Amino acid sequence: MFITPLELWKSLGKDAVTKVRAEIVGTGDGSTSSFSLDHDNVVSGSNTLLTDSTLITSSAYSIDLDDGDITGLTASSDSVLTADYHYADIPDSHVQNILSRAEAELTDSTGRDFQTASTSEYIDVENSTQDEYFLNNWPVTTISALTINTASSVTDSPSWQTLTQGLGNDFISNTEDLKNGSFRFIDNFPFIGKDRIKVTYNHGSATHVRADELELLLATRQMINSTIYQSIFKGRDAFSPVRLEEIENRIKELTRSLKKINIERP
Repeated sequence: MFITPLELWKSLGKDAVTKVRAEIVGTGDGSTSSFSLDHDNVVSGSNTLLTDSTLITSSAYSIDLDDGDITGLTASSDSVLTADYHYADIPDSHVQNILSRAEAELTDSTGRDFQTASTSEYIDVENSTQDEYFLNNWPVTTISALTINTASSVTDSPSWQTLTQGLGNDFISNTEDLKNGSFRFIDNFPFIGKDRIKVTYNHGSATHVRADELELLLATRQMINSTIYQSIFKGRDAFSPVRLEEIENRIKELTRSLKKINIERP
């Protein structure tokens, strides 16, 4: 997920969420205790807990963001527990679902996966002299392993040979090749047949400014168009019909520019 719930709320304007600072949550008693914040619908990524002004690591407790309940926290006797956080009009779990759908829509509409991922892909060989092959996903960050099936015939137990990358070795994939998701054989060309090449590789982009913007706009559109959330935007000039048209136009523009088919390949 590129965009966090806090980033989404902040993009909607300063009045979309409410900040709480130094709320007194309770007093420690030296044993594991449960506490409750004054507000529910806490925005993930915005909450911090402190005892006597000392930050408590997030791994020291659990928090139900939708209900504002804190459990599993052990605070020393007579220590004052305070909290800083943001809360909104709707549960954080709903916002997380919106962002997940926006990310899926981003992937579907552009035909690209902007998250880094590891994939194992099998490739058929139709020509024994072919030296260049293209992978289904790109850009590629690294090729972890490239093997070829050296068995003379198709069997249930292929004989995989691991090839070496680099000039003077079996195959090469330089920076430009990786960008296009390609690699080139130098030696040890594979036999003709189905699934003769197996490539394990990492692909995708860990960060992408335009993809971040597109997911943010897709999530904003979902929130505005949903009857559940329309009350949040009621009467807000920032989301007038003119502004909504601008959002739609920007979504179309970013989608076109990020589409996989628009990325040139040799």
